[in-house]
Amino acid sequence: MHAQTMELAVTDKPSLSWRRRLLDGMWQQESRSLVCPETPRLDGKLALVTGGNSGIGLGTCHGLMQRGAQVVMASRNTAKAEHACAGLRQEFGPDARVSSARLDLGDLASVRDAAEALGERRFNMLVCNAGVWPRRYSSSPQGHEVAFATNVLGHFLLLRHFVGRRLADDARVVILTGDIYILVRDCTSDYRYRTPLGGMLAYCRSKLGGIWLADQLQRRHPQLHVLVAHPGVVASELGGTGSGLMGVLGRRLLLDFDRGAQTSLYCLTQPGLPKGVYVHNTGGLMILRDDDPARDTAKAEELWERCEALCAGYLGDVG
Repeated sequence: MHAQTMELAVTDKPSLSWRRRLLDGMWQQESRSLVCPETPRLDGKLALVTGGNSGIGLGTCHGLMQRGAQVVMASRNTAKAEHACAGLRQEFGPDARVSSARLDLGDLASVRDAAEALGERRFNMLVCNAGVWPRRYSSSPQGHEVAFATNVLGHFLLLRHFVGRRLADDARVVILTGDIYILVRDCTSDYRYRTPLGGMLAYCRSKLGGIWLADQLQRRHPQLHVLVAHPGVVASELGGTGSGLMGVLGRRLLLDFDRGAQTSLYCLTQPGLPKGVYVHNTGGLMILRDDDPARDTAKAEELWERCEALCAGYLGDVG
C-alpha cells in the first residue's frame, strides 16, 4: 500500500452531474484513493466502532489498534464480533486491547441498553459505521423503515447517549456516508417501497440523513470534532456485489475492506482537519454546492428534531 502525500485536495465534485459524480468517484479508485499515514500514535485513546466485526468496520478497528488505540467493537452479532476480536488478539498479541459490545442499531431498546452497559468510560473516538441496504421493505421493532431505523435513528440515539457523558470533550465523531446520497433529496422515517430499487433509495436516503446528523451534531456540540467520510465504493455484500456480474465488477473496480477503511482512519487520526467537513476517498475535502441536498440545514434540523421525538422514550436521563 503506497501512501499518497496527504495534503488533501479541495474539490467541488457536486458541480458535476450526479452520473458523472458517481462514476468519477469510482474511476481508478485503487490508484487515487487516499491511504492514512501510520502516525500519529493513538496510545491511551479509546474508540467505539459500530459494525466493527466485519467489512470496513473491522478494517477500521485493525487500523486503530495498529496505532495503539483500545477498541470496542459494537455489533448485533455477538458471536461474529467475538470471533473478530479473537483474530485481532491473535495478530496483536494477548495484551491487545479489544472487546465487543452487543448493539442492534435497528432496535432503540438495544441501543439504550448498549449505551448503559458501556458504563461511564470516556471515548475519544466514535465511528458510526454500521449500516444496512434492504432488499425489501421491513420495519424495526419500533415500526420504522429498517434503513432509517438502523442507519439514522439508531446512530442518533447512540450519539445522544454518548455526548456529554461518554465522549471526551474533544472527541472525534466520524459518520460514514456515500456519494450515492446525491440521488435523493430527503430522509424521513415513513418511506415506503416494494422493490429492490426502493430499498436502494431507502439506503440513499439514510446516507443523506447521516450527513444531516453530522451537521446538526457539530452545530449543537461545537466542542466535538465531527467529520463525514465517504470511504469509496467498496466490494462488500451491502449492495449485493458478492456474486455474478457485480462480483466480477467488484473485483475489478471496487476497493477491498482495508482500503475502504482508510478514509475513516484518516478522519480519526490526522491533525489539521476542519470540523464538520466531508472527506472523500478520491476527492479530498469536498466543498458542497449550496444546492446540494447535504447542505439543506432546514431539513437537517427537522430530521434531528424528528429523531429526538422518536427516541423520547429511550433517552432516560440524557439531557
